Amino acid sequence: MPPEKKTALAAAVEILAKRLVSTAELRSKLAAKKLFSPAEIDEAVLAVKRMGALHDDFLAEDVARSYRSRGYGPARIRMALRKRGIPQEIIEQTMNRKDEDDEPANDEGNSGQSEDGDNAFAVLHRKAAQFRREPDPRKRKAKAVRCLVGRGFSYEDAIEATDRWMREEGGGTAEE
Repeated sequence: MPPEKKTALAAAVEILAKRLVSTAELRSKLAAKKLFSPAEIDEAVLAVKRMGALHDDFLAEDVARSYRSRGYGPARIRMALRKRGIPQEIIEQTMNRKDEDDEPANDEGNSGQSEDGDNAFAVLHRKAAQFRREPDPRKRKAKAVRCLVGRGFSYEDAIEATDRWMREEGGGTAEE
């Protein structure tokens, strides 16, 4: 007796049991198996959504939170979300929601710093030993700014965080 053919729905549930994926990733993984027609894939994706097991908005929030906690900036977070196949409108909602969450903290006397600026500053603190090896303050500042921009922070946030870090380190600011 031949083994039963796995349904697209069973394959989708199996994929989601291992890891949270976006709708686009799920479609891609099912299509990569080359066992299911596009109609079967569409049907499976709809069924999984009806079950409540597939939410791009929750995934986007989770990915953004994870990247922020690891010291990445908005540009890098957007890139990660696009790579996961999250629709652009959900990416913008996620990033705007984060910006709205920042506002009350700034009103409570956070000295005008944005969460992105604070995250950039935290990255510099974690990598302080690496930057302290550079004796020239101008080169130290340039390396710190490049590091932050490479992690997805805006140039403005990178400059602001670097100047703040250098002031607190006691080295003053290095004018470019």
